Amino acid sequence: MDKEELLRTISTGHRELAQLVERISDDRLRDPAMGDWKGKDVLAHLAWWHDHSVLVIEGLRAGRQPYDGTDPANTTDGFNERVHSEHLDDRPEVTRVAFNQSFERLLAAIKPLTNDELFGADRWPWLSEEALAETLLWDTSRHYEAHHEHLAPLAQNAPT
Repeated sequence: MDKEELLRTISTGHRELAQLVERISDDRLRDPAMGDWKGKDVLAHLAWWHDHSVLVIEGLRAGRQPYDGTDPANTTDGFNERVHSEHLDDRPEVTRVAFNQSFERLLAAIKPLTNDELFGADRWPWLSEEALAETLLWDTSRHYEAHHEHLAPLAQNAPT
């Protein structure tokens, strides 16, 4: 995989999920989607993970740790719980905009990266010998796949 293929993979995944979200009304985004999470909460969550990738990219390129990975609050579950509670009152239209704008920020952050920065497994010690591209894929296309099943029912009976 090279940078162009990575961008295609991420952009295709985003476009497919964005098309699904477009078929979900704001009212339906207020419906339960995943446990006690509503559809709008899933969108806010995905937007936060886009920005997580931006934070990681910017931190690594600036020569610093993006955040303290040893802090117990900085686990995937910790992030998800905080994001959920911080965005409980967000309106569906706000989460739609956040989902799309955060993706644009991510594309802008990826643009200057080289193939070595993206795919060098030993390039960023903070990533524990994992390529930066893996973080980007987990925060985007792989993440979209995981939540597609939660959002798809909200689009049922929607005009196509």
